[in-house]
Amino acid sequence: MSRVRVPLPAPNKPTRRIFRKPAGESSTMGLFGRDSQTNRPQQGQVNRTSSPSSPSPGSTTTIGEGTKISGEIHGSTEIRIEGEFEGSIAISGIVFVGGTGKVKASVHAATVNVAGRVDGDIFGDQIIELEPSAVVTGNLLAPKILIREGASLQGRVEMASPAPKTSSAKNSQGKGKPGKGHAEKPVKNDGDNGQPGAGTKK
Repeated sequence: MSRVRVPLPAPNKPTRRIFRKPAGESSTMGLFGRDSQTNRPQQGQVNRTSSPSSPSPGSTTTIGEGTKISGEIHGSTEIRIEGEFEGSIAISGIVFVGGTGKVKASVHAATVNVAGRVDGDIFGDQIIELEPSAVVTGNLLAPKILIREGASLQGRVEMASPAPKTSSAKNSQGKGKPGKGHAEKPVKNDGDNGQPGAGTKK
């Protein structure tokens, strides 16, 4: 009896469906948790970009319109005067006198911009600017001075670097002392000359 070999049927194609992913899963597959690690830096970047930048603290001191202040101002901030101020100003920042501002003081700052009225000397370490509405009675001293058309100025203008704020105050006091000494000497001399005259009469 002879044997007949029958070829085995080919494997069924549906067996390949075992490796297909369910419809609910994403198209990408994480390999050893790699996808979860790569997503964490992306979330951190989104948080950094979405966080708003902290606002810088205000550094401007304003004397509003209708306000009257007298005294001394020292510091390094910006000063805006729209009201009235009397005294002295010595700062390393910017001084702006608005159109409604009235200042009766000596002003020493890095930059001085005047659009109102100032009665006193102005010293600028960098520049002094007088707007068309400015009315200044006093001397100006700064490396750069800009006087716009229409501004009123009664005083001298000198383009030079002013002395430091601390030394300028000492020099102004020192200049006053010799003046008093010269005024006292004639009084003493008159008294000395008067005593011998009185003795001769006696």
